[in-house]
Amino acid sequence: MARFNPFARVKGSYGAPMGRHGNTPQDFADHTGKLYARHCGGDGYYDRGGAYWGHSRVCAVWTRGGTLCCYVEAYSPETAIAYVRTASRIEAPYP
Repeated sequence: MARFNPFARVKGSYGAPMGRHGNTPQDFADHTGKLYARHCGGDGYYDRGGAYWGHSRVCAVWTRGGTLCCYVEAYSPETAIAYVRTASRIEAPYP
């Protein structure tokens, strides 16, 4: 199995896209396995794959194989995982 990269290179022939598409923390509600996280680690306001975030406190949190992946604002990968685990137990405000 190929290793999942939450910050894959983006195609930006007209400039960098704003952020990335991903799941919400509530999508992780049924997941009981290990979560992985990584800081965006880019240069300035861009992640290492070239997507623009507007700040550099973004972390990706994903399940093994990348079936679920969300992007959250956090100062560390550990904080991002704790946030996703907590937020996934809270009901979404909309059905």
